[in-house]
Amino acid sequence: MDKNQVQPPKANILVVDDTPDNLRLLSAMLTQMGYEIRRVINGQTALKTAQAAPPDLILLDVMMPDMNGYEVCQHLKADDKTRNIPVIFISALDEVLDKVKAFAVGGVDYITKPFSEEEVFARVENNLIIQRLQRQLIEQNARLQQEISDRQAALRDREKAELALRLSQFYLDRSKDAIFFINADAQIVYVNEATCHSLRYSREQLLSMNIQDIDPNFGLATWQSKLSEFRQRDSYEIDTIHITQDGQRINVKVTVNYIQFKGQDYFCSNARYLINR
Repeated sequence: MDKNQVQPPKANILVVDDTPDNLRLLSAMLTQMGYEIRRVINGQTALKTAQAAPPDLILLDVMMPDMNGYEVCQHLKADDKTRNIPVIFISALDEVLDKVKAFAVGGVDYITKPFSEEEVFARVENNLIIQRLQRQLIEQNARLQQEISDRQAALRDREKAELALRLSQFYLDRSKDAIFFINADAQIVYVNEATCHSLRYSREQLLSMNIQDIDPNFGLATWQSKLSEFRQRDSYEIDTIHITQDGQRINVKVTVNYIQFKGQDYFCSNARYLINR
């Protein structure tokens, strides 16, 4: 890494104190530790600054004129834009009740003056780590919720598709016409009950066959040559012959419709057998 390359600040910290000497001291310490520092001398300015560009953390003096640190923190926690900013109080007040009040209004930590650089650094760093972990947890939970929502939507879509398939099969099986689907490789991929009844094959038998097994006029070469015609027309009629399992030849008028599903070509054949039943 280039030694002259400027390192980005570890975090942006807002320091609020009405005493200029304290501001300069804290700013110097934290800047030396690699943080970007903004300084304000009263509560009202602190609120405006935090709302305009929320910092990663706020170091907040308790004893200030007009609006003390407790009141500033209450305003921060009441605003959606600033409520999640961790606030560390810094004060000369060392009574237990003072610290209890600081935590009660939403502070995450309390540093008593006079303070050491090591203590300030440790408390700032620890609270920034906690904040980063909380953000990561929130983001992970949001991603998890989105994944759950996506999976639930996919499941609903699959259930709808399965229902639509079952309904279509139900209505196709109730048709008196023989209906079967063929893929581009001439394999039979679906047959209804009327097809089974007319050709005297079981559904399982037909689904293991090619179109040439039941139609002598459609060898694989002939089928391949007809595919472009099937694709170009919404409906294509053919007069041909189908052979039943027991060898009977049946004259049939077949209407072929081209369907594309998930990038694959299928051909729906509606066959009307010209026989007395």
